[in-house]
Amino acid sequence: MKKALYLTIFVILLILVSIFILNIEVTTRQGIDNEVSTLKIPLYLKILDFYDRHFNYKWLAYKITTDKINEEDKVMAIFDWTIRNIQHQPPELRTVDDHVWHIIVRGYGEHDQFSDVFTTLCNYAGIDAFFMRFFNEDHTSQIPFAVVKIKEKWYLFDPYNGASFVTKNGSLASVEDIARQDWSVKITREDFNKTKVRYADYFNEILSIDFERSHKWSRANIQSPINRFFYGLFKRYFTNRN
Repeated sequence: MKKALYLTIFVILLILVSIFILNIEVTTRQGIDNEVSTLKIPLYLKILDFYDRHFNYKWLAYKITTDKINEEDKVMAIFDWTIRNIQHQPPELRTVDDHVWHIIVRGYGEHDQFSDVFTTLCNYAGIDAFFMRFFNEDHTSQIPFAVVKIKEKWYLFDPYNGASFVTKNGSLASVEDIARQDWSVKITREDFNKTKVRYADYFNEILSIDFERSHKWSRANIQSPINRFFYGLFKRYFTNRN
């Protein structure tokens, strides 16, 4: 009888403590028209929202790539889906920057948000990807390229403009191909003039970039629960240390 009573008390206390912890206020950030606000929400809601996005990413990536066999076909399917389903930011609507899934739901985004959606879905399809900003030689402009790893090589995409890069023989141009000047622009978006952007201006130091290191804790790579957990540990214990 005593064991049953103690167990009941323990369970009740555990429930009460769990309710208390799950109702602790935590923060999330949201940018609207370049003004970032910190919002307070209960922990349980932040956890529920996180897993809701996680499973939606998994389902969508599977739906897009379910009939594709190799990595390149999966990447190109996600690339085409992004171009068809995300529109350029309408000037009359506010610019919102919070979670990648919300970009997909809204159906529009800025330049970097296209790459954010594309690379996040690539990661959920089991393909390493992230986006990073490439600057021109005098740092007066930048392009947020999506960087994707296919068969141990890195490739560049510009989903916002529907641009991929191909070699003379028509295959995707890797970073090494681009460095050798064996590349040309292939445009998927019908409304984009490829002479509008001088991509060559952004490739001057392409071989000096450590893509493996840049990818490790990129935003697109920490959307899943396991990666987010290890990222949290890394950020807490291995960064900002003297």
